[in-house]
Amino acid sequence: MGDGNNDDTVDVLRRWAGEPGIADVLHRLIDLVDRQPMAQRERPPRLRLKPDKTPVFFDRAETPDREFAWELLEAVAKRGWIELRGPKRWAANVPPYETEPQIVLTAEGEAVIRGAIDRPAGQGSWREQWSAALEGRFALSEARLSGFRHQPIRVAGRSAARVVERLADLTKLDPSLYLREASAAAFWGISKLLDARREALTRLVGDPDAFPEKPILINIHVPGPAWESVLLIENETTYHSAVKNRLPGVDPERMAVVWISGFMGAAKRLRSPEGVSMHASLASHPEGVERLARAWTDVPCPLETWFFGDLDFSAMEILRALRDVFPGTRAWQPGYRALLARAERGEGHGPDEDVRKGEQQVPAGGTGCRFADTRLLPFLRRSARFVDQEAYVPDTSTGE
Repeated sequence: MGDGNNDDTVDVLRRWAGEPGIADVLHRLIDLVDRQPMAQRERPPRLRLKPDKTPVFFDRAETPDREFAWELLEAVAKRGWIELRGPKRWAANVPPYETEPQIVLTAEGEAVIRGAIDRPAGQGSWREQWSAALEGRFALSEARLSGFRHQPIRVAGRSAARVVERLADLTKLDPSLYLREASAAAFWGISKLLDARREALTRLVGDPDAFPEKPILINIHVPGPAWESVLLIENETTYHSAVKNRLPGVDPERMAVVWISGFMGAAKRLRSPEGVSMHASLASHPEGVERLARAWTDVPCPLETWFFGDLDFSAMEILRALRDVFPGTRAWQPGYRALLARAERGEGHGPDEDVRKGEQQVPAGGTGCRFADTRLLPFLRRSARFVDQEAYVPDTSTGE
């Protein structure tokens, strides 16, 4: 296999390490070598791919496409820089990265990986380099620095010192920039690097209002001026059906419909003027839209709100979170009764039949909505059978 440390080879791995999950794995392998060099080991360093060992690989916010990240790890292994050792057998519907495979660093791989992620030998662990760079660049109290001391930023191919210098550049930016704009401006065009670090950033710059998160975009459809309640819809397709007046049970004269797009729609800032951006359908009534906009951002104003999402555990968690934002929100019975009837007839699917739902956890508590807690959650816990809300059709057989 030729010289594994030539410039072209390092550049290839550096590009692959632009995926956060890959960068995290590579840095953790080098951390192991920095603690005990290869020559002193009886066997090469290895780590197991699992949530408590490599959390970034399992964090969808950091690594949204884990299948792609795994393919990159396989590509790294094909070059001989690491070995992937999984179980001899596992269920066909379980992705290989969920079988807790071992990732083993090879002797040839150490030099290539060090070059790709800018981790020369003899400089201590990456975390030690990060702490030293922070202290050398910022003359601030521990309270101001603690967020980034405990939440270091790793960028493949960039040293800790270079990343800290870009972190310092954030203090020179206009604080009214959105968080992702600030991230892209400071960190080589990478917009999502600070997504989970806004609180740490505001402490660092000493301004609690600096670099706000972008407003949550919601789509609204208000057919008439005299709506009485609001239906909050999880999935976009179902929202479009409601706009076309194809959603059974929605009275266009009495109900406005809103697409809130999953968990983002349950964020606390959803009801603040700065935290939400409303976009009305062309068929909406202007007076109805104006009424909804006023009521939406007037938090003390009571709104009769209903929620309709998938029949699964994640939707129940969204409902529970929505009740903190819109007190009294209830599961929308016309839709959920129909989905429940389909599932009870055996037309639902298990979590292993839809890879997007395989990681859903059974909630420990209830939602606070009586119908959801007495009908929907007991069924889900008993059967673990799900139905996507797009399957909603009129079902007169529910009879309740």
